[in-house]
Amino acid sequence: MHNLLVKLPIILFVSVLLASCTKEVPKELLNNQKPQQNQQQQTDKNQMPDDSIHRNLSQNQQDSQGDNKADEMMKAADDAEAQYLKTKSESDKKNYVIKQMSAANYLMFEANLSPKKKYKPALQRYNKVLEIDPKNSEAMENKKQIEEIYQSMGMPIPN
Repeated sequence: MHNLLVKLPIILFVSVLLASCTKEVPKELLNNQKPQQNQQQQTDKNQMPDDSIHRNLSQNQQDSQGDNKADEMMKAADDAEAQYLKTKSESDKKNYVIKQMSAANYLMFEANLSPKKKYKPALQRYNKVLEIDPKNSEAMENKKQIEEIYQSMGMPIPN
């Protein structure tokens, strides 16, 4: 009897310990799935699950591939800059400012790139706008916002 009283708390402790270590298996992983779920899983097997880890992987893949629209907009801004430097006409100056602002704003607010790849080029483009249009309030405001981002991270503001 005394032996049983000693073993009973140990058995209860081990049982509770083992019960707390088990995990519930998600329904979709159980073998008794509905046929429609199996078919959907087979057709979607090339897609990553929608969870934070895989979203980050997708983001990194997109960063390594770049953002085609960002590339196109930066090229258009560079072409407008070359045209303005060539002619120095007022219409080319206006087009240059519009293209630089469009590229910079896209990089800053919409580009599917990491902060490391979008803030520095956006800042450079805002600086270009301010060189030829020092009173451009939108460029000043956005430039200040990027500089504050760098300062908040304790990083030097790039040129």
